[in-house]
Amino acid sequence: MISRTIDDNLLNCPFCRRPLEAPGEIKARFGSSFEGGRCECGAVFVYDRDGHSLGDAYVDALGFLCDDDWERVWSLSPDEDYEVLELAYDSRRRKFGNERRRMANSPVFLFLRLKEKGAAADHE
Repeated sequence: MISRTIDDNLLNCPFCRRPLEAPGEIKARFGSSFEGGRCECGAVFVYDRDGHSLGDAYVDALGFLCDDDWERVWSLSPDEDYEVLELAYDSRRRKFGNERRRMANSPVFLFLRLKEKGAAADHE
């Protein structure tokens, strides 16, 4: 579970600015688990404690975003069907920054949200 040094009130959705709860453990379809959460606006986020598993975090986030519909996951295109934001957490300053200034071994939050066109396809 995520260290409680990250304030529950500190994390806001970068898409809609709503406050988010600290990441919780999420069980994936095939038995693995990861830390993350969901926003009321439809965005999901995954927490990578040391920033070394961003590829895994990305796949976990896509699966979570699409409710484990893997056929749909592999049919989506970044920027066309969904938005991606990567935020690094600086624990010394207790704030978020972008990936370009990320320090080695720093925690990363990966946020994904379907674009309207992708969300509309769910309801067809």
